[in-house]
Amino acid sequence: MKAFKEAQEHGKNRYKDVGCLDNNRVKLGGSWPHEYIHANYVSTPTNPKRFICTQAPLEKTCADFWFMCLQDRVETIFMLCNYTEKGAKKCFEYFPTEEKQETMTFKEKSQKVTVKFESSTPIKFRESSTAKVVKTILTIEGAGCEKLKTSHYHWVDWPDRGVPTADNSIMELSSIRFSRGPIVVHCSAGIGRTGSVVMIEYIMDQLLAGQAVEDSEKILQKIREQRNNSVQTDHQYLFVHQVMLNYFEKRGLFDEATIGFHKDFTDQYSKCVL
Repeated sequence: MKAFKEAQEHGKNRYKDVGCLDNNRVKLGGSWPHEYIHANYVSTPTNPKRFICTQAPLEKTCADFWFMCLQDRVETIFMLCNYTEKGAKKCFEYFPTEEKQETMTFKEKSQKVTVKFESSTPIKFRESSTAKVVKTILTIEGAGCEKLKTSHYHWVDWPDRGVPTADNSIMELSSIRFSRGPIVVHCSAGIGRTGSVVMIEYIMDQLLAGQAVEDSEKILQKIREQRNNSVQTDHQYLFVHQVMLNYFEKRGLFDEATIGFHKDFTDQYSKCVL
């Protein structure tokens, strides 16, 4: 984590105790004034750069964030935190909205990136769900890059260090799987809620590719070797399993014995996360 340590004095890291691995970190190239951003590529079995897991932008890293999106042609962003949670600042207001300002410009030395608001709609889930997710279309341009249109998904009610209801909502956001470029996922630190989404998508990637799903601990280890400390809490780890078990049951993939196991697991899970 040498680059992470060197970036500390420049105020580019949100948390001193959340490191960024050197081996697969995203490097800012081209004419950008520096290469460091607290972000890592995370692979799935069929895609070596399926995700970019990153921290929530700080005021001084917004330009870096948007240049990263331009550089890597990011078509989808997943935001899993709010700007303020439990009275603490968790993320800088890094994208424009219809209510506030329709265009924002971010600068890093001689370079600048402009982000323009296009439209915003709440996601309507097919199945009953309490999840609140807002999709915003943004246009990004600048720093000598080709203009880019990006879909930004803000999951409004996923609690910090906690879990949302383990319903099918996260599976209904499956259109993100068709993104050609890497999918950017961030919460505040970019490891807990972020790691939970990535782990679910890693399992889905194996399933859709017709591969046998690996043991959970092996999958988590592979993700953590790419994004340090991914999946922070026991509840988040259990949430991944509950979501996947619910998904399997809906598709009639369980025999009678497994249906009983799933019911017991669900009962215990419900008591844990209350």
